[in-house]
Amino acid sequence: MRRGAKLLGAAAGFLLLLLAAACGSGEGDVPAGLNPGPPIRKAFQLSLEQAGREIQQAARSRGEVPQGEGREVLLAAGVRTVPQFDPWGGEVKYAGEGSRFTLSSAGPDGRWGTDDDVVVTGGE
Repeated sequence: MRRGAKLLGAAAGFLLLLLAAACGSGEGDVPAGLNPGPPIRKAFQLSLEQAGREIQQAARSRGEVPQGEGREVLLAAGVRTVPQFDPWGGEVKYAGEGSRFTLSSAGPDGRWGTDDDVVVTGGE
């Protein structure tokens, strides 16, 4: 049953991407087929913020955010809500050091360090 739910969720996400590609968003220089548009970008931003809250909750119970880089660090700390990929097919990166962390995506253009990057930071 869980596998069916995952497949249904993936299919729904794919359909949203197709719909957004067909409609286009007019953002930047990203071809409409690669840019799922503002609603999906906002939903993705919110998913990273939710994951950030889970990371902060883990930090409260452990005394620090999960230390290091990569998804494996989060999984080892019991944090499971961070998406592996963004809506544009790029990797979501995690970095935690001391009491601070960063979740980031290269955004629709797939290039790091540009204005469309999606970044969530947290900690003290």
